[in-house]
Amino acid sequence: MLNNELFPHPAFTLAPETLARLQHGVHALCDNPVPHSAGGKPLHYRFLDSPVGPMIAMASDKGVVLLEFLDTIETITKEITDLRTRYGFALSRQDHPCLDAVQQQMDAYFAGQRQTFELALDAPGTVFDETVWAHLQRIPYGRTCSYGDLASEIGNGAHARIVGTANHRNRISIVIPCHRVIGADGSLTGYGGGLARKRWLLEFESVHACSAPLAG
Repeated sequence: MLNNELFPHPAFTLAPETLARLQHGVHALCDNPVPHSAGGKPLHYRFLDSPVGPMIAMASDKGVVLLEFLDTIETITKEITDLRTRYGFALSRQDHPCLDAVQQQMDAYFAGQRQTFELALDAPGTVFDETVWAHLQRIPYGRTCSYGDLASEIGNGAHARIVGTANHRNRISIVIPCHRVIGADGSLTGYGGGLARKRWLLEFESVHACSAPLAG
């Protein structure tokens, strides 16, 4: 499935009308805020292109809050609802400099020119969620680990199942690389963006991990 020369990859291309419908769905969430989110922390957003399909990036004044594949709109809707009702964010169509950095670094990543990210993150969650997400960011580019390995590294009674649950709650795809976590038997297991994307990302990173050290 991996094809670096084709952008975007046909397996993840959306029909124009489908893309427009998904984007409209996000705009509708912005135009119909929950009552108590008025005056909340602004959550700016931008749509991005990628070889594995269109994405949406969201950022607060503190950093990246969400980075997801746009065709996972049901998940995105739930995540945005949670961000608004639990954490006090309010969607804003106003652009933000953080989104420029996200776009530039994601473009470099997909060009095989960036292996780590230098982005401020604003990823609220439980203490355990945030611990797991921090450990995810330590998995090297081009490498994988199992849920059990991650649980052992975290310690304090953590086990593979609850690590998997925290992994699933990650809202910032690729930058917090939950795609690098696999089953103990080497199987890809679940991934919010779909196993085809997970396979593509792992193959892509495996190819470029062998290249010379890159900026970032």
